[in-house]
Amino acid sequence: METVNRVEYRVRDLNTRSVILFPKQAQVVREMTAINLKPGTNEVTVIGLSPTIEQDSIKVESNGSSAIITNIAVKSSPNPDIFEEIYPELGRHQPDCDGDNESESDSDSNSGQEQSPEVSDVQRRLREIRDELEMATESVDSATSCLELLESYATAQREYCSAPYLGEEVETYESLRHQLFVERVKREKVRSGLREQLDKLQRQQVKEKAKEQKAKKEVRQEREQKKSLKRKRDQERHEEQGRVRRERENFWPRYCYSVCITIEYDCNTQLSFRSISETDTMQASSPMSTEADTVAPSSICDLALSYVTSCAGWAPIYDLQLSTTDSTAILFFNAKLINTTSETWSNCKVVLSSATQALFGGLDNVTPTLKTWKIKLSPKGSSDKQNQLLTDLAKSRQYIDWMAFKKSNIVNKPRGEMFMNADLHNSALGEFEESLIAETGSATSYDLPDLKTLLPRSTSSKHRMARLTLPDVKFSYIAVAKYRAGANLKATIMNTSKNAFLQGPVGLTLDGRFLGHTVLPHCSAGCVFSLDLGVDPAIKMIYGEPAIREAEGASVQKERYNYLYSRTLTLQNNQALAGKPVPILVRDQIPVSEDDRLTVKVEKDWDKATATCKEDGEVNWHVTLDAYVVEHWDS
Repeated sequence: METVNRVEYRVRDLNTRSVILFPKQAQVVREMTAINLKPGTNEVTVIGLSPTIEQDSIKVESNGSSAIITNIAVKSSPNPDIFEEIYPELGRHQPDCDGDNESESDSDSNSGQEQSPEVSDVQRRLREIRDELEMATESVDSATSCLELLESYATAQREYCSAPYLGEEVETYESLRHQLFVERVKREKVRSGLREQLDKLQRQQVKEKAKEQKAKKEVRQEREQKKSLKRKRDQERHEEQGRVRRERENFWPRYCYSVCITIEYDCNTQLSFRSISETDTMQASSPMSTEADTVAPSSICDLALSYVTSCAGWAPIYDLQLSTTDSTAILFFNAKLINTTSETWSNCKVVLSSATQALFGGLDNVTPTLKTWKIKLSPKGSSDKQNQLLTDLAKSRQYIDWMAFKKSNIVNKPRGEMFMNADLHNSALGEFEESLIAETGSATSYDLPDLKTLLPRSTSSKHRMARLTLPDVKFSYIAVAKYRAGANLKATIMNTSKNAFLQGPVGLTLDGRFLGHTVLPHCSAGCVFSLDLGVDPAIKMIYGEPAIREAEGASVQKERYNYLYSRTLTLQNNQALAGKPVPILVRDQIPVSEDDRLTVKVEKDWDKATATCKEDGEVNWHVTLDAYVVEHWDS
């Protein structure tokens, strides 16, 4: 029976050659090098592929001289790895520091029993003085006893001797008494001196003990602070370990894919490059062969496995800084890289591709759009035709539709961003290495410099792609006073770079003031795009109430009614755009009749502004408004 040479790899041990990130997918190329093939059937198994891969996208290529890939089998199975074995530092039952705490408590108790050298020296001297004082007291008592004995002897001699002391006896008594008294006085002085030394040492002992207690208290407080700081650090360490564990558990697969690649090797046949595609992934590291080495001739083969996975991708993020003083813009192009699979792609080349770019949401506070204003006559018999016309003007359905559109056009974060917690804050404007950008067909690719490592994480990483200076930015205003008494500032920018701008969120800054986030539209090289910057409070606008009066030519008998409708619009430029004249497009409309019996005619021209009237009744005024100038238009 033919033996099968089996080699097994773990996907985490495989080298990652390259990763191509698409907006919502990633194409990964793994490589296995120096696979030892033996004549006959060889099975190379890769274990631990992410459950997010698309099985039909797997492709395996071989550069073996005589290796033929005959089959690729993919199966799903529970994750064979154990979390605690892969991440032993994140185990739930970490050994605590009880031993250290016990040793610290023992050291604290021992240190509490230890005395300072000063106190020990005082106590030693006290013991010596007490011993000397006791000896001095004994010496004084001995001298006192000798005097008492001499006095008793002399008294006894007077009582029991018939002859009194005379001559030598008196001198001897006096001499002995004097000697004993002098000796006693000397010894008393020594004892008094020792008592003074004892009192002094006792006072010194009290002071030294007070100093010692104060020092011990300071040491205890310092130890308590250290213990408190250590407990705080331990708590922070445990919390950080818990956070990291929860983060890694989010990307720990319950099941994974394994790929079994069957390779036939004939040592007598030399074949060229072979490839096969199907459904699964690979791995490259230290292979584990289940067959013993034999003396049969072998061949070295390299395999490259490519596959597509979801839960990974990239998205463009922009920062646009506009200046009204020199009419320029600086665009910072950033890329948000996302990997929420269970795989880590280490030290690999990363390429960003704009193919199948996802669409983003709308923009709040956009310039209103005027729809055709349609009116018609009321049925015969209805009263107060003038009020009916006014009601139709005031309660125009267009206003209701536009307000509904305004509320529904709020930019919301995509679901992916809510779960990825993307960082959109401003980054430092320091030195950075720009990416290599290439445009092929309808897609644009960006080669990131250096080798990158993409770890699975819930937050995205941000990479600076390019910094572009866009000159000749045109600022203009659009005012639709019928719906809002304000003028929207609009920036028109030309893409002077060689590559297209992809649609993505952009942070807007105007003259150093951050305005917020909006969406940068897709713009090819050499094309123009516009951004609405919101309402500029420097442009004041008053949209007067309509005045309707009956005009000449009316005939009640012929049921002919003529009404003159007029409205005044007042604009004022309060130093908008640094006090320079600003172009303003004022948009309004006149009603369009849907009834043959009702006609609408323009009665007079509109002052000195350039005006055009469209077929749907929209009227556009092109106005250049100087600073601190008030203009009036009647319609």
